[in-house]
Amino acid sequence: MFTFNNPTAVHFGAGMLQTIDTVLEEYGYQSYVVIASNSQVKNGIAELLKSLLPGQIKAVVSNIEENPTVGNVDDIINAAIEHDADALIAVGGGSTMDAAKAAAAAVVKNVDARTIIQDKNITEALPIIALPSTSGSASEVTPFSVISDKEQGIKTSINGKVLYPKIALVDPELTYTCPPAVTAISGIDVICHALDSIGSVNNNPISDGLAVTALKLAFDNLELAYNEGTNAEARSNMALASTTAGIGFSQTATSGSHAMSYYLTSEFGIPHAEACAFSLDQWILCNAKVDPRLDKVSVQLGFENTEALAKELNGLKKRLGLCMTFEELGIDRKHIPEIARRTMAAGNYKNNLAQLSEDEIIRMLETK
Repeated sequence: MFTFNNPTAVHFGAGMLQTIDTVLEEYGYQSYVVIASNSQVKNGIAELLKSLLPGQIKAVVSNIEENPTVGNVDDIINAAIEHDADALIAVGGGSTMDAAKAAAAAVVKNVDARTIIQDKNITEALPIIALPSTSGSASEVTPFSVISDKEQGIKTSINGKVLYPKIALVDPELTYTCPPAVTAISGIDVICHALDSIGSVNNNPISDGLAVTALKLAFDNLELAYNEGTNAEARSNMALASTTAGIGFSQTATSGSHAMSYYLTSEFGIPHAEACAFSLDQWILCNAKVDPRLDKVSVQLGFENTEALAKELNGLKKRLGLCMTFEELGIDRKHIPEIARRTMAAGNYKNNLAQLSEDEIIRMLETK
């Protein structure tokens, strides 16, 4: 038995940004605050939105950090309250969309960022219109938001049905300017999302189908998009892969590789997707031992078994210039036991099919 419900209206295709006025017309919103990544401000997208929605964009909030902070969220909250925003428009990568989601919930509850990220009962939020400029986070179709509190030394994930964006305008043209390193890291996130969804105890036939579709698209197109940034077909396929994987894991949540990633990011500053990908090969091998679905998925993707899939995953990471060892990450191996403990303490660790002991996780990490 399972339930599947994703309420985000997805509008996909090259040039979709130019239709935003028509798409939003039926909703009757009159006052927007735009949350834009610095790259999208520099590229003129924030100004373009002002021209497409004349008089309706009341403020633009930027300078969102790679791992969005409570300070970033408070900036959005203040702007939304000052301008009595009807809705928020988030254009950028996952950081921008995640910050917007947390702020959208905080504004309605009339609380600050530090309060909302501790809230386990988020039932209302301002509507969010999401325009992803990278192909990876899929935050445009998920109810999750990850925010860092640097002073407290924590990175917290919040979720709630109301955090699903109302509308996602997925325009692959927004990803054309992504530099190779961003393309690599965001693209590997697609693969992490799909394999973590398959490896989740909450998996179901629909989420598996979406994950397999996303994986096929990503394995076939990520390297091409990395090497040829203006290849329209590769960029479109990666945008589709990201959103498809997102719709899948919006139902299952993530599992092992994400559970391990949080401490790597909060303590050592490793980019989120690279932190997830670091251990992903080991998690899928462990999960394959307890669930034969993993080998069946590997065969569907054209591999002999999960071991062959893991080998190709590592080969792809290496070709994309991603870190493969603790030495490449710049992390002393003395931290391995604490990384293992923090992994088991992460909420989504319980979602993972293979429930490993602390010693087993330590042995996994010692292979890196």
